[in-house]
Amino acid sequence: MKKRFFLLMLSFLWILPLSADTGTSSSSTQGTPRITLPDPSYEFDPAIEGDVVTHEFTLVNSGNALLEILKVQTG
Repeated sequence: MKKRFFLLMLSFLWILPLSADTGTSSSSTQGTPRITLPDPSYEFDPAIEGDVVTHEFTLVNSGNALLEILKVQTG
């Protein structure tokens, strides 16, 4: 079950479009990316072994620089 959840999260993050802030800024001031998860946890309903269960987590870059996700790891 944990393996399927990890693969689901990994595939979600892989297809998640991330874009940089295209606003004007001075070259001496660098922005900082900041990841925000409005709902960071989710409890699945009971399921029969072998069933595929999914949930989409929304990740938001609330900073003012490009957010790069380099590694995903389950807890």
